[in-house]
Amino acid sequence: MHIVTTIEQLIDELNNANSKQFSEILKRVNIPSSSFDSYSTWCEDNYTRNCIARTKEYEMILLCWEKGIKTAIHNHGGQDCWVYQIRGKIEECRYKSVDQEVLENPFKHVIEEGGLTYMNDKYGYHSLENISGTRALTLHVYNAPIDTCKVYDKESENFNTKSLKYDTFEGVQVD
Repeated sequence: MHIVTTIEQLIDELNNANSKQFSEILKRVNIPSSSFDSYSTWCEDNYTRNCIARTKEYEMILLCWEKGIKTAIHNHGGQDCWVYQIRGKIEECRYKSVDQEVLENPFKHVIEEGGLTYMNDKYGYHSLENISGTRALTLHVYNAPIDTCKVYDKESENFNTKSLKYDTFEGVQVD
């Protein structure tokens, strides 16, 4: 098997694969972080979601993280999710839920540059945090596009459905 060294090559591989092959493909990724610069957008107080490719079979999103930015605890709308660490370090915290309300037993691990992690709703929920001390980039591949997910609201201690939006789509700013 060959190494995937460009975004175009990754898109081509995903276009010609089924979701059972995504993990194997992503394990072969070695794309220079500079290749993602044209897709990168930044926001001081949040991560940005930049859709690089979207088909019925998958969605590939570049998340751009300022230092210290963290997601809410969330699920993936029933889809499989692979996260490839392009630049920096992200800490993933996974949670189990009891009766879809009380979150228990967080499990934490760090994803280093070149690392890959997998998440599915059957494992519970997770949050991600940039612990690099600098900007970070992560590539998220889902086995189908996700338009909504459940997000945990700490104040009400309940999950709410959230509509997901892109900051850019195929390199173009979304209004």
